[in-house]
Amino acid sequence: MSASTQHPSQLISETRHYNSLRAACRLPEEVVCKIFIACARSSVGVDGDSDAWSWVNLTYVCVSWRRAALGCQDLWRYIDFSQPKWYQITLGRAKMSALHVKATVTDSNIRQLHRTLQLAHRIQDIHLTSPIQKILPLLQILAHPNPALESLVVNVHIPKTKSFIEAYDPPSFPTCGPPLKNLKYMELRSAPFYLLTSRCIFLTHFHLHDLPLTERPTLRYFLFMLEQLTQLQHLTLDHSFPINMDSGDVQSLERRILLPKLRSISLMGSVTEMGNILECIMLPASAQLVGRVSTLAGVKDDIWRLAQAIYSHSSAAADLFPLETLVLTGVEWSTRFVGDGMIPNPDFRQSLRIRAFRADSDRGGAAIDLTFQPYELNPSDETMVTTLTAIWKALSLSKIHTLALQDLDIITQKSWSQFLPTLPSLRVLDITGRAPSGLVWALLLNARSFGQVLQGGGGDQRVLVPRLEDVYLHQVDCSSGGYMVAQAVPVNSHCDLDDSRFVDVLNASLDSRRKFGLLLRSLSIARCEYVMRKSVEDARKAVSYLICDFRNMVKDEDVDEAAPARYRGGWGCKHTQIRHYFRLRTLVQLDS
Repeated sequence: MSASTQHPSQLISETRHYNSLRAACRLPEEVVCKIFIACARSSVGVDGDSDAWSWVNLTYVCVSWRRAALGCQDLWRYIDFSQPKWYQITLGRAKMSALHVKATVTDSNIRQLHRTLQLAHRIQDIHLTSPIQKILPLLQILAHPNPALESLVVNVHIPKTKSFIEAYDPPSFPTCGPPLKNLKYMELRSAPFYLLTSRCIFLTHFHLHDLPLTERPTLRYFLFMLEQLTQLQHLTLDHSFPINMDSGDVQSLERRILLPKLRSISLMGSVTEMGNILECIMLPASAQLVGRVSTLAGVKDDIWRLAQAIYSHSSAAADLFPLETLVLTGVEWSTRFVGDGMIPNPDFRQSLRIRAFRADSDRGGAAIDLTFQPYELNPSDETMVTTLTAIWKALSLSKIHTLALQDLDIITQKSWSQFLPTLPSLRVLDITGRAPSGLVWALLLNARSFGQVLQGGGGDQRVLVPRLEDVYLHQVDCSSGGYMVAQAVPVNSHCDLDDSRFVDVLNASLDSRRKFGLLLRSLSIARCEYVMRKSVEDARKAVSYLICDFRNMVKDEDVDEAAPARYRGGWGCKHTQIRHYFRLRTLVQLDS
């Protein structure tokens, strides 16, 4: 008998029997309920899609899933606004439970949302995504949330063509009232600032993103509102700073505000904005500082302000929460040069991330996490090194025992010679990706100068990082060459290249240190490229223990002795005017 001629009851029976054999339909009810709730939390229309997929459809897959859904009262608290029928079903089954209102505001559901938001005693969470035209009728209700509300998220999409001057009208309704004791979390994205009222004094999380220019309050009012949040633990200001943030307004303040329970502050904006706001807030010693700088325009004039604020925070926390691990990460997009290797690539971009970790790692994340990712194209190495130098000097690094470098080779020998004296407790050097030739040259030249002092050459040269014990190399091109320092500024010149191989310079520095008793405990070479056999043998003599995987070992006879160094893509040697040096060979010849 074909399926078309089967009796409906027989077809249903066979379908149920088939579903009962499926593993998904035999899952425990508690597992199925967790899956349903996870789907309900994420089932929100995007960009005003009124035909968004509904999580309610899942509950009709099979009898066992339907039974589990009907028995899970918490599931129906997630009201479905995608279609009128799903709205009626979910609202009816929610009964008197506290509701989760999460939806994209559209023409088809705005009346349902308006009605639901007025059920003051029944709403626990509000999470609305909306174009600016749709959110306007709901703002008065959102400014007077129900006393039971625990979380408020308003994400407004403002077209780029929309003038911020006309974004929001001033509120025509009062925003005062009794404190909202249950409201702990608030996140506003392009939403009006007046949604943060004096009723929200029990907030523990406040995240402000992309505040329209016309919504930005004065500095004094901004700080007045923040100071009332005495329970605040996590604060985010993402391109949402007060409108008058020049140094004059900051200096005119009588005092800095204190947020006594603050555990983390995240700032995204310009160097000036971040520096100014940090001057206005007194951070607890244990607070984590996260920053993302989106532009380095005028960094030479303003970086000192940010560095000064970081210094105040870092020095205050140095005794109670010393920094123990420092991680520097470089990222590059596209190649630096095109054509014959000398034409700057207009699409080149780079960023620099600085992370400092404390011993109390149970808090999670870095104590200080700063990322400099300018939107300007082709940011210069000089700007990056200037920025890093200012931040480095602001940090309390005397207790740092581990330095990790990830794809960072733009720091020059001169800069490293200034950085390393601030790391007297350094024991572990971890290098991943691009080889930092400036670092190993700083170690080598310092060791040679210190050796000359010991031999009676005079001077007051001190050895750098005297406690260094372990060096780890991961995925490093060990045959890569270095970049010489330009004459005008202390940054790498991409025209003057050094043909000394990175691992050979490293070995030479370790050997020079060994001669006056600073023997490295271990050297690990893992998954590195172009590791020469002779370099490995030299390393064995310079360290107590050598760990090498030998997978990318290169025979000595396969290397061109005239020009052994390699350079990464776009920094080529094709141009006839590029001058090459072999600094290490010159030093060896001077010794002989």
